[in-house]
Amino acid sequence: MTYRLARVTAGDLAARRDELLALCAQAFCGDPWHEPPLGAVRTVDRLLGSADGKDGFTAVAALDAEEALLGFSAGWTDTVLSGAASAFELAELVVAPGHQGLGIGRRLHDELLLGAAPGPALLMTLDVPELTDRYTGWGWTVVDRRRPGKELREYVVMRRAR
Repeated sequence: MTYRLARVTAGDLAARRDELLALCAQAFCGDPWHEPPLGAVRTVDRLLGSADGKDGFTAVAALDAEEALLGFSAGWTDTVLSGAASAFELAELVVAPGHQGLGIGRRLHDELLLGAAPGPALLMTLDVPELTDRYTGWGWTVVDRRRPGKELREYVVMRRAR
């Protein structure tokens, strides 16, 4: 399969809002997330709402030969996950279900981190082996467990030195 990675701006992502919604709805409705479609809307709106206001915002898109969105990664510098010191926070990494397992996610991950500010990186994801094992294999370490807001599921905060 032919695809390319492209750095994208917050404006580029906003222009692709409908594609982002469709992609996130597909990716998050199945294992391990089991999110309703409204979860995709919340995710995309949070991402787009944060993109303009966050320091060090960076994003990478995977685009097929027709320029359709296959996946994306995005992050910014913040203190939300660290509680104090600024760190790059990998906020989203999403690949369309039909294109998972082909290395696209790993390439999006690596390219995003290449464009991030130097220093440690943090992310928060569901505490399930499918996700934690993947990120552990990519050099991340679990540093905290949390149950944010009214969530019933446990999440992990993971750190990666860069």
